Amino acid sequence: MIGDIALVAMGVAGCALFVVALVVGRRVRQSKKHLEAVFDHVDPMVVADASLRILRVNRAFAELVSRPYAQIVGRSLEQVAPMLSSTHSLLRASLVERRPLGPMEIIWDGAPMRILEAQIFPLGDGKAMAREGVLRLRDVTDLSSARKLLVDRNAALGRLTDALQSELEMAREIQEGLLPRELPHLEGLSFTVRYLPSRPVGGDLYDVVELDATHLGLFVADVSGHGLPAAFEAAMVRMSFLNHATVDASPVQVFDRMNRDLRRSLALGHYVTAFYGVLDLETLELRYCRASHPRPVVVHADGTRRSLASKGLFLGIVENGAYREDSIVLEPGDRICVFTDGYYEAAGRSGKRLGYDGFVSRLAEAAGRDPIEALMRIEEDFPGVVDEGREDDKTFLALDIHTARPGRPGLLLRFPGSRTPPVHEFASSHEAWELVERMLREMIDAGWTSRDARRAQLAASELCVNALVHGHGERSDPKARCAWSLTGSELRFAVQDEGPGFDVDALPDPRAPERLGLDHGRGVFLVRRIASELWYDFGGTTATFLLRPSGSLGSASGPIDGN
Repeated sequence: MIGDIALVAMGVAGCALFVVALVVGRRVRQSKKHLEAVFDHVDPMVVADASLRILRVNRAFAELVSRPYAQIVGRSLEQVAPMLSSTHSLLRASLVERRPLGPMEIIWDGAPMRILEAQIFPLGDGKAMAREGVLRLRDVTDLSSARKLLVDRNAALGRLTDALQSELEMAREIQEGLLPRELPHLEGLSFTVRYLPSRPVGGDLYDVVELDATHLGLFVADVSGHGLPAAFEAAMVRMSFLNHATVDASPVQVFDRMNRDLRRSLALGHYVTAFYGVLDLETLELRYCRASHPRPVVVHADGTRRSLASKGLFLGIVENGAYREDSIVLEPGDRICVFTDGYYEAAGRSGKRLGYDGFVSRLAEAAGRDPIEALMRIEEDFPGVVDEGREDDKTFLALDIHTARPGRPGLLLRFPGSRTPPVHEFASSHEAWELVERMLREMIDAGWTSRDARRAQLAASELCVNALVHGHGERSDPKARCAWSLTGSELRFAVQDEGPGFDVDALPDPRAPERLGLDHGRGVFLVRRIASELWYDFGGTTATFLLRPSGSLGSASGPIDGN
């Protein structure tokens, strides 16, 4: 009985094991088929041994070489896929050195031609005959084409960017040419300028023009828009202003004529805000006109202020801008501040804007001090955008009045009155020599010959040395000033000292026998021989010479050494 039960139990167990074996076998076969299906549907793959005999391939590889399995497995990779010859030696090296290789691109010169990416992975247990490797291929034709297209387009974009950058740099240089290189140098007046375009080029502009010896024009404008379009329109605004700003034209007349010009030339919907004032240097009366521009402010010496609020519409919009002229009489100690709205429309870190009143209040607090410090604090406190993520240009022009009768320095008596050249101070022969060298470089840049430049250098150096040595005598703190103006046809150079002066007509002739052995006294004689004209003014404290290029009418002739 017990034996029968044991036999039954063993039969049941055997059946169970058989069922389990069937189930496990089916699952293994299903898993194998699944793995084979996956293997067949991935990128082309081939398994080869150290002799490059193919042991296994997937369907993708068979389709790549266009051969059935029977013509692939067991054969040499070199026979089946000669187009992969560049990988054969690499595959052997990978199996020998036991290290993977790739990815690397190869050309499959078939129909159609493809670009493949190959990777090699060594297999096996390290024994020489058991070494195997997997060559995995991936079709990257489209990717390579896309990569090449991207590289080509990046190169084209780089060339375009370089061209745009070059044009932008040229536009910046052109715009710099629209701004005054230097402001007039008038005794009793000083200027402060701060110009900060939001982009490499901007739409703000300013100018200070000497209308004649006693009238000075102040101009600030803001063109709508930003960047290159605004910069080009700013050029038209400046040309129109220079065409019409004359001593005989009132501020209203200048704006009426500019408005007529700009209505024809500005793009539709674009406009200009502007301020123009004419200062009479003899009476300190400022006559001014405003075309929807932020109100300039006059800051008095005691810190009080007054806004200049004449009425008038934008330039370039309507036919009749209804411009109205107002005037104010200024006093020594006053500061005229003209600016664009970029300074007070920008937001601070909290998002709050400074506003017009806040801006002019800070300007008033800086009365009697350099306004640049106040402007830099404003720029730091309110660095944000104006609106909709847009920044704006910032322009500030200030004129300080120091004396009741400002005007051209006496040093410039013999200079034309169209524009005042800069006046330079020097207190040593070294400083004087540096200034003369600067003048020499400007002459060469202007096309003067090196011989004429040396003549000018010698004459200017003589006058500077005379001012320091003879003009100031034994003073321990000699200080002199010089200035020059240069064109292609003439050079004017002037020197002024603070000494008592001298009678130029009483100078002894250095050619007299009794003076031939002296080592001084030839400076004035030498300059007379070099220069076309030489003048002494203000009791001999100011010397000015005129020099023309060699061979021109009226130029000095004769040796430059004075012999």
